[in-house]
Amino acid sequence: MMRIVHISDLHFGMEFNNEKFQKAIRQINEIEPDLVIVTGDLVLWGIHNEFREAYEGLSNIKSDMMVIPGNHDARNDGIKYFELYFGKTRKSTVMDDFVIIAADSTNPDTDDGMIGEEQREWMRTKLKRDKVNIIALHHHIVPIPHTGRNRNVLMDSAEMIEALMLHCPGGVVLAGHRHVPYSTKLLRTHIIHAGTLSSYKVLMPDNNFNIIDISRESVKLTLRFVELGEVEIGEFMIKNETSPAVVKYHSISGTKKVLFVSKDHNLSSMAERIFNENAPSNMVAIKVHSKKISKELLNDVDYVVTFDEDVEADEYWKITNDLHEQLKRACRELVRKLILIKKIKI
Repeated sequence: MMRIVHISDLHFGMEFNNEKFQKAIRQINEIEPDLVIVTGDLVLWGIHNEFREAYEGLSNIKSDMMVIPGNHDARNDGIKYFELYFGKTRKSTVMDDFVIIAADSTNPDTDDGMIGEEQREWMRTKLKRDKVNIIALHHHIVPIPHTGRNRNVLMDSAEMIEALMLHCPGGVVLAGHRHVPYSTKLLRTHIIHAGTLSSYKVLMPDNNFNIIDISRESVKLTLRFVELGEVEIGEFMIKNETSPAVVKYHSISGTKKVLFVSKDHNLSSMAERIFNENAPSNMVAIKVHSKKISKELLNDVDYVVTFDEDVEADEYWKITNDLHEQLKRACRELVRKLILIKKIKI
């Protein structure tokens, strides 16, 4: 079991409410969480003195912290000051049964967020199937009701959602940004938003933060108002299984590469040409001599066909006579198999 306090949108600067902040810090220290996660917008304008004040204020938290930037932190070249006081904008750690991954969704001098392909791949390498994965970012990946700007989500939210559902089932996503606490679920991925801890722009009855008690089996969410007390939002089961529907749609729409392996160059070349003539636009075949197969090459393809009995592959094709017609029928059948997802690679 791990207890996380999730805070967001402090907004040190002209919007900052110091009285609320100080009360919240005392409450957090009384809770004694294992970890405090801060999902961005520490400051208002991204200037040095704001970050210095945020650093000094957050230094009063006694628990370990993981801090990531928000869109306000990225204003006016503010990321350099964020890194000066709070380290890299993205980071990850393993704590017992949990992996915590903090991503940077900011774009300099814009309120819009984006993760990007390179960072999604970095996140995927940090996820672990045998642990509960917790991802923290600033921008929300789905619209939040009652905020007045429901469309202000990640620019690549669709790609991020699919990546989460494929590689982070049963995981938890923490975000902030819109000053409204909210929780929802995308299939088996739990999404939890924090409101604002200490901004005057509070879109709720009071400033607030989340208390999250999480185990391998469940996540319990409590909303703590600074002045008004706690609301138990609920306890939700963790189911670490990828939705079959998402896997199938991903496989259907994705590209597929077929490898034809043979000692006979003419045979593999003919198979490559016939397959590519009959395949849909998201499939392609390449050929290789048996002696040139490498682990890197096999990792880069989705399906392997060989004409040599001594080569390990997904299929062995024994071609006897009427070479062109046999290859044509076999290639058409292989296309059908790949469309119907006989072998899935994610």
